[in-house]
Amino acid sequence: MITHLLRAMAWLYAAALVFLTLSPPAIRFETGLPHNLEHLAAFGVSGFLFWIGYRSRRLLILVGGIGLTAVLEVLQIWAPDRHARWIDVAMNAAGFCIGVGVPHVVSRSVGHLLAGRSRAANSPAARFRPNPPTSHTPPSKAPEKPAGDVEHTPWSGPAG
Repeated sequence: MITHLLRAMAWLYAAALVFLTLSPPAIRFETGLPHNLEHLAAFGVSGFLFWIGYRSRRLLILVGGIGLTAVLEVLQIWAPDRHARWIDVAMNAAGFCIGVGVPHVVSRSVGHLLAGRSRAANSPAARFRPNPPTSHTPPSKAPEKPAGDVEHTPWSGPAG
């Protein structure tokens, strides 16, 4: 259910990007960010949404996202009051790749950390470590020795 919702969000966001990219500049809103950073952020969010919605299709997402950025810039040639620029293609594609790449690297890093932690817990050295008592387990009580009882040790030969 969540995956379908995220996929719908990714496609709606992509449609909004298409509309804002091809619409007249008067319709677009200004964020106050530099122009190139605006492109980087907008397409980065798109890459992030598509990565979350389609995790099993990473290569297809990258190729499709970079293709979308190129097609949008080419379509701006025929849009009135719009202009296609190479720097926009580069920033859009870089933003999309960052949006796909950063969460991918973070999830793999967390996966490696968690896998390393479980390997350390199952290592031979971990088997010999005593388990510290936790707050929900009572400490084990050793049987008390009666007073006056002498502890006997096995004889190891004459002291010399």
